Amino acid sequence: MTPDQSAGTICGLGIDTGGTYTDAAIVDLRTNGVLFKAKARTTHHDLSIGLGEAIDNVLEKYGQKSPVLSLVGVSTTLATNSILEGKGGRVGLIGLGWKPQEGWELGARVQRFIDGGHDVRGRTAKLLDVDGVNAAAAEMKGQVDSVVVSGLFSVHNPYHEIEVARILREKHGIPAVLGHQLTGELGIHERTVTAVLNARLIPVLRDFLDRVQEILAGRDITAPLMVFKGDGTLMNITTALERPVDTILSGPAASAMGGRVLAGLDDCIVIDMGGTSTDIAVLEKGVPRVTAEGAVVGRWRTRVEAVDMWTTALGGDSEIRAAAGRQLIIGPERVIPLCVASMRYPSLVGKMAELGEARFLVPSLRQHVLSPSEERIVRYLKENGPLTPGELKKGMEDIILMDSYVRDLRSRGVIEGIGLTPTDVLHASGVYVVGDVEAARQGVRLFARVLGKGEEEMIGEAVLLVGTRIADEVVRKLLSDEIGTLPDSPSFQGVMDLVTGKRCCPAVKLSARVDRVIVGLGAPAHAFIAPLAERLGARVVVPQDHEVGNAVGAVCGQVSEFVDVYVYPREKDYAVFSAYGAPLPCGGEETAAKKARELATMYALERARKAGGTDLVVELKVEEERGRSNSRLQKDELVQMRVRARAVGRPADS
Repeated sequence: MTPDQSAGTICGLGIDTGGTYTDAAIVDLRTNGVLFKAKARTTHHDLSIGLGEAIDNVLEKYGQKSPVLSLVGVSTTLATNSILEGKGGRVGLIGLGWKPQEGWELGARVQRFIDGGHDVRGRTAKLLDVDGVNAAAAEMKGQVDSVVVSGLFSVHNPYHEIEVARILREKHGIPAVLGHQLTGELGIHERTVTAVLNARLIPVLRDFLDRVQEILAGRDITAPLMVFKGDGTLMNITTALERPVDTILSGPAASAMGGRVLAGLDDCIVIDMGGTSTDIAVLEKGVPRVTAEGAVVGRWRTRVEAVDMWTTALGGDSEIRAAAGRQLIIGPERVIPLCVASMRYPSLVGKMAELGEARFLVPSLRQHVLSPSEERIVRYLKENGPLTPGELKKGMEDIILMDSYVRDLRSRGVIEGIGLTPTDVLHASGVYVVGDVEAARQGVRLFARVLGKGEEEMIGEAVLLVGTRIADEVVRKLLSDEIGTLPDSPSFQGVMDLVTGKRCCPAVKLSARVDRVIVGLGAPAHAFIAPLAERLGARVVVPQDHEVGNAVGAVCGQVSEFVDVYVYPREKDYAVFSAYGAPLPCGGEETAAKKARELATMYALERARKAGGTDLVVELKVEEERGRSNSRLQKDELVQMRVRARAVGRPADS
């Protein structure tokens, strides 16, 4: 039966573009139950292609040409990948009242530093150098797409940033991104990096969302489109295009929330095993833990609030290799599984049997700037692939250092590997089948021969190895949360191997007991995550629809925005500081504290409504720091008060 709103069902469409697959799910937003689900291969050269295929696949199951939907939610790895790959718009930077320390990387194409900025109490540190602003703008015009303006202590007084933005817009026609609008946290370096990355991502996310809207419109889907943030909540398109940096770790955050929704558990550990990686998050009271210092992406530390996700390069598409001593190694390289590749290249199974090889190379669809030698290699693969590395070398003997070229081209995503993976192992054992079983079995057969083992023994060893790796990562995540950085030594790894069951010691029995419920997501969850119940002494839940958990999370989130307002003492009174205006004198401490709560509440509600929230509830958290300025005082004085207001509600029109 086709769901119908008149029958009491309010439907939402959740979409997640993962590293390997793009998932789509139509969800009953009242019960959070999955009505229909589908997958498509993620198309990295153009994410919208795979996204459109996933939507078409789920709509075909839905059975209506024009579905009645109240909300569309999308989570994506686009921001994270764009930062890691250095993609995005051309950005200039104008720093006010500060200069970078030696070794600081800021990410801007052109950067200039001029007088201006404020002190910690929001007072003008130096007059704004208007001539310097105009000179910098004239120099940058035509070289950049936008300019970041980042002033010293602008989170306590944003006047100079706002004035520079006005000059850039009115006199030079250059759009500006302001540091104080992205985070209320102190720290000029991290705040500036956050603003620069945000500016770089604006055209990237705009292009993506434009394509998503075209795809939805072409299928008569008119429901509001919302984007999943890295902190596990939703925002509308308007906010997403202003703050695309907030979508850092969007995909992992969606998996955390999807695990909570599908399992119906507020306190749990969510483990999502995808094609490329395994993500581990801890949820408390229905909310994933977030990073206290801000999300880190590659070499960039930001001030973006994001899920505290533990990620390891172990997934269904991780390459299985044979090492010395007839041992298996899994990852960290990602390849196309044999069972998937053979559907694209029908000659693959025969070639594997003929050559006795299970590792091949093929060109990807991504566009890159290539050297002449690289172009020749890619062209040869297009005309003759799939090829083993040996065949490629033999066919292009005149190219010296072919192995080096191949490594570089693979790291840039220009060419891809094909090989045996955990996904193939599951196909060969019959546990999970969506591709060519014969190709998977052929790969297992070849590896078993190399290892001198039977096929079933080889499959069992691979499954065991994946399970111990996941157990190892869970224990490491929980230990690091409690005690900080863990030792990186062979002896500690030896202990971990004993704890997770990878090794045995007759004299000592070690084991771990995890007291939280583990929720397993991802297509291979039953095979690889469910066994953690025995290995870690934990209750493990693999919920129904676990294979599309990210897509479910992408449409079942709430809208949440927070604002920080501060109170500081001055010589004769107290003042309230925020990123929304000049410091506000308030007389005594109680008066200032009351005003801070009022302003924080008002600003948080404004941000949440603008982000697409309704039925909002505000939570206030007050933190104080007190001390004595001299020993004659009878009681501690207020040094600083921070009032954090968080407005939470459901997406409007859902």
